[in-house]
Order: sequence, then structure tokens, then C-alpha cells
Amino acid sequence: MAQQTNTERILSNLHDVMLDTIEPGSTTLIDEADKEFTGPFYAITALSDAVIDVSECNTGIKQKAAGAALEDLNATNITVIQGMTIYSHFESINLDSGSILAYARKGVTVTVEA
Repeated sequence: MAQQTNTERILSNLHDVMLDTIEPGSTTLIDEADKEFTGPFYAITALSDAVIDVSECNTGIKQKAAGAALEDLNATNITVIQGMTIYSHFESINLDSGSILAYARKGVTVTVEA
């Protein structure tokens, strides 16, 4: 069996990462308000206008704090209009309203708060 060169390994890894991005391991419909869905998810798409309650989840989105520092977005809810896709590292998602599809990579077990 022939060994792969460094270039072949890099291209193979790049192929796998790109495939994960365009072919998610799992897609989860989130249409329940006030329930936390835990991924992580790499993208979400709004099926209807949706509001993410950022005080109840970790979106991976940063906001400018005092001075030049960045901090996790935690004060302003995010409105995602129908048809819009947002890419981030969503550790968890909690909606106030609306419905979204959340995309996770292969091997991710999605859980929902009881």
C-alpha cells in the first residue's frame, strides 16, 4: 500500500472539511420557543422570521465591549429573517420565536432540553 504525500494528505483533509460544510452530518429543525438545543452547529437557516434569545444560549458571536475588547453577544437578541443563513460556532441555540434549520458536522449528537 502506497503512502500518501503531504500534499495528498492536505488535499484529502481539505476535501473532508469542505464535504462537511456542504453536506452536514445532521440537520435539526428547531421550532420550539424557550428550549435549548445543544450542538455545536456551524450554521443556521431561518425557515420563518426567528428570534434567538442570546441570554439563554451560546451563539459564538462577539460584540464590541468597552474599549476595543470583544465579548460574547449576550444583551441583544438576534433576529434572523426568513431565508437568511448565519455561520458561526453555535454551541447552543434557544429561540424566542420562529423556526430554523441548524446544521451540525458528522459525529455531533444534538440534544434538547427537556
